[in-house]
Amino acid sequence: MSTWTREAIEALGPITDVPTMASIVLINKDTAYSMIRRDEWTMTRVLRLGRKIKIPTRDIVTYLYGPEPAPAPSNSESEHHCASGPNNPSSEAMPSHTQCGCRVAESAVIRPLRGA
Repeated sequence: MSTWTREAIEALGPITDVPTMASIVLINKDTAYSMIRRDEWTMTRVLRLGRKIKIPTRDIVTYLYGPEPAPAPSNSESEHHCASGPNNPSSEAMPSHTQCGCRVAESAVIRPLRGA
């Protein structure tokens, strides 16, 4: 392929091989293999699967086009407006979130350590 577009790179799937990556970034495949072997390759992550070497296509896209902007969180999960929310200092006496019907983000749930 003579010209690689973002869509064409993303259509490769989650990973690609070194010759394809070299074609995309316009370097010789032997140079790429040599840099990977000497641990000098820093442009992308390198996945060594046995004797095979694979490159994540997301890393190539990020290198060439920059990171994608983070999606804006939806109001239902990012903001908490019920009376038992974290912004209410008197929420200790309020009902739990299961009673008010709202959902707490999974990352906000604190779980005890195993064996504790």
